[in-house]
Amino acid sequence: MASFTPSVGVELEFLLCVRKSDIPVRLNRGPRPSPDSTNSLGPQILDFMKDKITSTMRNATSLLPQLGDRVITSDEEAAEPDGLHLREYRDWTVRVARRYHLRPQPRDEHFVRSYQWYPFKIASPALWATENSWAEIRAVVQAVKDELDILIPPGAAMHFHYGHGKEYIPFKKLRRIAALLLAVDPLMAQLHPVYRRQDETALSNRLYSRVAHGRSAQAIARTLNAENIEEEPEVPVRRRRPVPYRREHRRRPNFICQYKRGDLKGYGFHSWIFSNSGYPEDNEELVGPGINDLGPVEIPPAVREILQSPNAPTVAELMRYGPLPDDRPAYSFQAYTAERYKQVVRATSQFRPAVQNKRTIEFRQMASTFNPMEVVAHGKVIIRLCEFAAEASLSELWNTILDCAVAEDYGNWYDVFDLLGELGLVAEARILQQSVARSRGETLPDNPEEDAEEEDSPLTRETSEPGQLVGRSEEGLSWWEERPEWYGGLFALACLWSPTALRDLLGGGIPILQPTIAILPSFYDSVQ
Repeated sequence: MASFTPSVGVELEFLLCVRKSDIPVRLNRGPRPSPDSTNSLGPQILDFMKDKITSTMRNATSLLPQLGDRVITSDEEAAEPDGLHLREYRDWTVRVARRYHLRPQPRDEHFVRSYQWYPFKIASPALWATENSWAEIRAVVQAVKDELDILIPPGAAMHFHYGHGKEYIPFKKLRRIAALLLAVDPLMAQLHPVYRRQDETALSNRLYSRVAHGRSAQAIARTLNAENIEEEPEVPVRRRRPVPYRREHRRRPNFICQYKRGDLKGYGFHSWIFSNSGYPEDNEELVGPGINDLGPVEIPPAVREILQSPNAPTVAELMRYGPLPDDRPAYSFQAYTAERYKQVVRATSQFRPAVQNKRTIEFRQMASTFNPMEVVAHGKVIIRLCEFAAEASLSELWNTILDCAVAEDYGNWYDVFDLLGELGLVAEARILQQSVARSRGETLPDNPEEDAEEEDSPLTRETSEPGQLVGRSEEGLSWWEERPEWYGGLFALACLWSPTALRDLLGGGIPILQPTIAILPSFYDSVQ
């Protein structure tokens, strides 16, 4: 398998429920457990539950005509220095997960009397992103769903890891991925239920990261004493944002989205989270272009800082929220922080092969699901986002960044399904809109009309000179807000001096201003 092929891994959290009568271990009588929380179980019962999950996954993979393409294929490969961090990810594993509150449905006496339950997490091996690998993920997820009694409580998460197999992600690609993820974060949040968007273990990078607080790449690199240059900065050509205008409902000729633009909500901003990151310098009042009094920097200036980062630790620091070692935002670059990036883990002077640092980016905000089609759809979206970030020209990437910046203020102009359509993920979009509907308590038709005779309105951007004038700047300022101080007086004088000439001059060149300019003569007459 070529070293540049993307690799993935997935983790799924759930509650395993087992009938007490099926447990071959005598249960100690004690206080009746509360149905809204997990209860402590002895190691023998936990081992029984783990074995039940493990055997289910093993049986599922044994029935496959061909296993997924594993990154580590032998003991020798796992013992190599570049393979040590994946030695525990050669097959499906199960471990105890954090505790969750149960949904209201099972909170009844029969459930409490009849079942033992406990939170677990299954993790896939490190797999190359091939069709064989997706087929294995689908098979295992389907088997766990069909053969075990499981619940997906609010709070249970699905995490994907994106990587380059045994190697670190090349820095230029890593930096591009971080830049894109910061911009698309509010859009991607539209795919997730409210409880995941508000989860403190998956905070928004766009709203709460260090770069959102206004920290610069240069200052962070200097603070980390990490000023080595892995790649020169990338500097997109400055341009104004697209002009938001009303567009047709259809995203693509072969995709009818059941939600209108503006229907799906993203994040809500919480000032107390923003001002309590743990970095004192991040919580001071900031002043400057694109900086709000108490809120995140605008998307384009923040992305520019990421693209100017000289090395991986600087990117990782800009993308994190707080200083704690286990800080995990929605998109975690923890493996690339200064304390982990290309560092060998030792216990005193002894090498510790079992605990070497990972080399992946972790996507943490998705809600757990055991619908195999949805799991794979999320995985393919992640792969496409990362590959687009790396492969697109800087101009193409910057177009998407500016689209996301406008969408943050004008949700009825551009949403997550526009993004998926542009990336060629129509099949995945059809699947994921079903999961969105379910999280909203809605039902969508299984097979909406997906083929239509009429053409989709193209996702064009206003790039003409008038559009460049009317569109906002990268920092979110209108052309009027950026005008020189003397310009307002000059404009008013011109209106009073010759409103008809001004109308003729501007009215033909800027269609969006025609209704306003058309009233200038009558306004002039009224003030005479």
